Amino acid sequence: MKTNPSLPTADRLLEAAESLFAQKGFYGASIRDIAQCLSIAKSSLLHHYPSKEKLYGEVLNKIALEMTEEVRRIRQSVNDEREQLRQFIRLLWENSQNKPNRENIIIREMLDNPKRADKVKKWFFVDYLNELTGIIRSGQARGIFKPVVPEVFIFQLLGAHRYVVISMPTVKQFFPAETYKKVVSEHTRELEAFVGERLFVK
Repeated sequence: MKTNPSLPTADRLLEAAESLFAQKGFYGASIRDIAQCLSIAKSSLLHHYPSKEKLYGEVLNKIALEMTEEVRRIRQSVNDEREQLRQFIRLLWENSQNKPNRENIIIREMLDNPKRADKVKKWFFVDYLNELTGIIRSGQARGIFKPVVPEVFIFQLLGAHRYVVISMPTVKQFFPAETYKKVVSEHTRELEAFVGERLFVK
């Protein structure tokens, strides 16, 4: 894979690692594979990141910081929590199209994490979740959202979106082209309808 040659080596390693972890997952990608992407020795990679766990943690941290900042920007630019959620849903779909490595890593992490959960000292997506549940709590405090459990609601919303993302290659392969187009065009609208029906006070 190609990385940006103008970046410092440590950042180029993060780029390469993100791509390989997205393709193969934490268990499938090796330090040797990642080093080979940049044509450097394994020892050089370990100089920057002393273990695969550390490198993977840096990749997750980078992704989590980006995602958290995206939600914060929405919250800062829009006052109405209903519109914040609408913009967030559109952002979910845009990111799934434009940042597939990120999406794949998140999905793989959801599958792989239970194997490591008892050893993990930090979950990098806590701030991201707090920003999203903060939208729900803020809307509830203003009386425009129903009394749902914010964490449950956000996990359901994210889960519904990611199931569609995972399913897209299968839909494209085994369903008529028109069905695939409808899924692509209607997905965010259906998510918005779910949020409106389940959450918004009429």
